[in-house]
Amino acid sequence: MKQLRRFFGRAPARIIASVMAIALAVGAIGVFAVPDVAADSLRESAANDRLAHVAANTTELDSVADLAVPGATAIEGRISRTVAVGDEQLPVIGLDFDTQQINVVHAETGRLPGPGEVLVSDGVADLGDSIAVGPGTIEVVGVGGTTWWTDEGAVFADLETAEAITGVDGFNRVLVRLDDAGSDALDVAVDDLRNTLADEGATFESFPVTVPNGRHPIEADLTQISTMIGLLGVVAGVVALVLLASTTNTLITERTREVAVMRALGGSRRPLRRRLRGLALGIAFLGAAIGIPLGIVVANYVARMVLERFAGITPGIAVSPTVMAASAAFALGGAWLVSGRAARRVTKLPLAEALRDREGSPFGRRWGDRMVAALPTGGLIERMALRAGAHRRARTLAVLTQLAAGVAAVIVVASLSASVRGFNEAELEPWRWESAAYAVDAGLPFDGAAGAGADVEPFIDSWGLYGDWDVGVYGMEPDTVMLDHTVREGRWLDGSRGVVISAGFADTQGIHVGDTVTLDLAPGPRSYAVQGLHRSRSRDFYIPRQVLAGDLGAEGHVNAFWSQHDAAQLERTIDLPGVVHIDSIEAAAAEDAAAREIIADIFNAIGAIVVGVSVLGVSSAMAVNLYERRHELAAFQAIGGTKGQVRRLLVTELVPLAVVASIIGAVAGWYGAQAIIASFESANAVEIGTVFATGMVPVAAGTAIAAVVLIGVSGARRAAKRPVAVTLRGAA
Repeated sequence: MKQLRRFFGRAPARIIASVMAIALAVGAIGVFAVPDVAADSLRESAANDRLAHVAANTTELDSVADLAVPGATAIEGRISRTVAVGDEQLPVIGLDFDTQQINVVHAETGRLPGPGEVLVSDGVADLGDSIAVGPGTIEVVGVGGTTWWTDEGAVFADLETAEAITGVDGFNRVLVRLDDAGSDALDVAVDDLRNTLADEGATFESFPVTVPNGRHPIEADLTQISTMIGLLGVVAGVVALVLLASTTNTLITERTREVAVMRALGGSRRPLRRRLRGLALGIAFLGAAIGIPLGIVVANYVARMVLERFAGITPGIAVSPTVMAASAAFALGGAWLVSGRAARRVTKLPLAEALRDREGSPFGRRWGDRMVAALPTGGLIERMALRAGAHRRARTLAVLTQLAAGVAAVIVVASLSASVRGFNEAELEPWRWESAAYAVDAGLPFDGAAGAGADVEPFIDSWGLYGDWDVGVYGMEPDTVMLDHTVREGRWLDGSRGVVISAGFADTQGIHVGDTVTLDLAPGPRSYAVQGLHRSRSRDFYIPRQVLAGDLGAEGHVNAFWSQHDAAQLERTIDLPGVVHIDSIEAAAAEDAAAREIIADIFNAIGAIVVGVSVLGVSSAMAVNLYERRHELAAFQAIGGTKGQVRRLLVTELVPLAVVASIIGAVAGWYGAQAIIASFESANAVEIGTVFATGMVPVAAGTAIAAVVLIGVSGARRAAKRPVAVTLRGAA
């Protein structure tokens, strides 16, 4: 640190730039800690509330006392039904507060309710309010809930009160906690629960939700998001290492004469190299000291933003020691590696050459220099610019890398945002409905013929499991006008026991037309012949409505209706018992877009970090360039070169690099965006599709060229400030 303080006085701008670049890179890498940071809050919440491992909506049960699931440590029955709460439709959850062991409900303010009272989720009502619930009004005595319902509003009441509100006689929801809640054990538990319900004359009304032991369903999504963002963080780290290499190379080169004097006095090369490397380590240490806290802030900010949006949880502050240690190792280990070459070069220079403090390999000594000298380059300025770039290959490569990384980051981020928007549009494009009415609760409560009309179609909106994947399952008429029938392979539904599957999902699973697939539905596994592969982008299975209704144990029934009219007209048209939720395709698109825009915003922030590191890198490289060429530029001015010509020389060197870097960055951006989207497609078994932000290429290139022109002009001003005589007289 002593030598770092000494050299800070010589080159404060370069050292600060390197420290900040390393700090930004280490901070960007901190997004890898998002899963750990989020998991701390999610798992703490899951443990406190004893989150259910299996949760299933069922037909009505008088009691759950006779249900037997091997390995279960607790089984509870609850009431769950959606009713009108004020102007909203919210689930009313009925439970025994005295004996609850699963999805435990807590009162954050107030108390747990007694007969004729309710507790509500935060935001539904205030403590002491009287709210309209179902047929009457009821007093709110507590505000709180459980982590299972934090992503939506809910009303909690005791069993007697919930029965009066909902009309449910007994229980219609079963919760199970297991001693072993691994993935295989959960599959077995679902089958066991299905069988024991059948013995009681009941069945699942929808496919059960399963949660592995100690985890939260949102954790897998957080891991995918942070991994993708972390890829940009790694790019920032690589650019920062290039900057650190450039800076340490200059600072070490500036000590050439000092090192030569120590060698002449008997100093050995190895201790001298260690001292020179210590300079890079000092810069990296300061960068890590700033970057690690920055990474903690970034990780906690991203985790909080995602958890509040997708899980309704406001997490506390958490850290990931593993990511912190890896970030520090990246900074210090990278500094040790990049400083080695410069330290070896300085300590190996012949003493006479080092003591002269002149460049040991003037232009023309290498064969590459001689080839460049033979090229027609125009005037003196252009010839000097080309020769300087060719002769100082490491510096040229560093500038090229930094500019290309910045351009690539801008294009990747723009392409990812465009791909997200494109996926949102493509996901809904095959659908032809304008509004839809859904049964809010599980099951198929509606007679398929009751609400149908000339412009209204009944359908089934459900889900199931194919392998380890949750898939959307739609039951519709083969001649439906609410979905485009276009298939990429095979044919559309014909009313037989067949299925049409999203083509992208089929590709990832190796499903082909003519195969027989087994789909796990609420009542159990059902098999279908694959008739076609649809162009839809999601993980969807399309099945004839009557076939699916029979497989779900509700012949002729549905849980939703489509319409090609707006939501207001649909609401006037249908006359259905029970509570329904009216939705529009525009609202569905807006909700999807809002969720995905969060991810796009995070990408934009990390992309800005990469661009910032690149700008710092190019600025530092120009400082390196000016130092290495101080004698050359001074001699040029001594023979009549003006400040304007020095400026033109530096700009002429940089602009071609910006052009080449823009081309390289555009290519890298193309492949980078494709790689990130392909990774997300593979992780989610969906077809997203890469939309390349072509319009951003000229913007990024123009910005890169403008930036290097400004940097060149600034560098020329700095070069012109030092008196020519002082520069030519000595090098220190």
